[in-house]
Amino acid sequence: MRQLVISKNNLFFYFLIFGYLFGVIFYDYLKFDYTDELMAFFLVVFAGITVFERKDIKQLKPLFYLGLVFFFYTIYSFAIQSNVPQAILKDFVIQIKPFLGFFCAWLIAPRFTKKQRLIACILCMIIGCFIVVVYISGNLWTFFVHPSRLATSATVTALLFLYCSSFNWSDIVIFTILLSVGLLSTRSKMYGFWSVSVLLCVYYKLGGTIRLNIKTILIFVVVLALVLALTWKKIAIYYIDGFMNTKEMWSRPAMVLTSFLILYDYIPFGSGFGSFGTFASGEYYSPIYEKYGIDKLWGLTRENPMFIADAYYPELAQFGIVGVILYFGFWIWIARKGLAAQAVSKQNALIIILVFLFFLIEGTSDATLTHNRGLFVMILLGIVMGQNEKHLE
Repeated sequence: MRQLVISKNNLFFYFLIFGYLFGVIFYDYLKFDYTDELMAFFLVVFAGITVFERKDIKQLKPLFYLGLVFFFYTIYSFAIQSNVPQAILKDFVIQIKPFLGFFCAWLIAPRFTKKQRLIACILCMIIGCFIVVVYISGNLWTFFVHPSRLATSATVTALLFLYCSSFNWSDIVIFTILLSVGLLSTRSKMYGFWSVSVLLCVYYKLGGTIRLNIKTILIFVVVLALVLALTWKKIAIYYIDGFMNTKEMWSRPAMVLTSFLILYDYIPFGSGFGSFGTFASGEYYSPIYEKYGIDKLWGLTRENPMFIADAYYPELAQFGIVGVILYFGFWIWIARKGLAAQAVSKQNALIIILVFLFFLIEGTSDATLTHNRGLFVMILLGIVMGQNEKHLE
């Protein structure tokens, strides 16, 4: 049995490294678009085998509830004919992947050896140098397609290193350097995430603990002000300027405003899969864009839908008020787990909170959660939380 567990952990380690290299770093360059689907399939099979070996069917409860929610929304989408069947089914797969990856990794909760962690740390440092070389050589757009992909690749690299490290001061320095590579993207949201990450990292290393009290709230307000100060320029460009310029309203303000209208008009379950703010709703052009009069805006047209899936939060209109509550309820649960993890491991608690903040910030201007990099981060989050749960048992 011990040998079986070790073999499974080794297999999962190879899977994690494969996912990191081909599902994150080389994903856009190789253009093999089914890497994340294969990763999700592997996790489902692996989780099923794990539960079968443990002979504890109750462990499948989270996956059962997840499937129930998404199955309901699929039936609902077909019932209201939110889009053509291909769009509904494609969006179903895209939307469920990150949560499926999280719960499967949480259930499996693999453990890696010191040697494996060291290998991962060395790999992360090599990749960090590689990203810098790609940038300096002028191949950013060729390799990463967009600066935002460089930023998320650097963030994933730093988070993976932090998880596999010993969490000493030299590791924190390396983590900061790896995260700083993402600043080459010049993305404002990266500046904000970098500031919060470094502050929290040093705070935890100095023995600090986050508690829900007045002091913590004041610190949170100060940090939030810092993030807003660093990202305000892009926030103003994306959202405020667009609203004020009614003749040429930009895509993001239009999508945000329309998402609120949809939430109001489609109470309580939203407009359904493949209908709004997603890749599928642009590929199989959803009639809802014409219905709300935004089908003529730049980047939201049938011929050029490039800005339709440019942020995550507008997508929540597909799930309605109920979906919004479920989504933010999930992340509040994650945040609470992160605070509880402080009693077990400051390192694990830090990773959980950083992932929470990462998606909180990313959702404003990118649909990273439903992308390949989002899946990998959710898998990493599931591993950390699964290991933490075992400590608490």
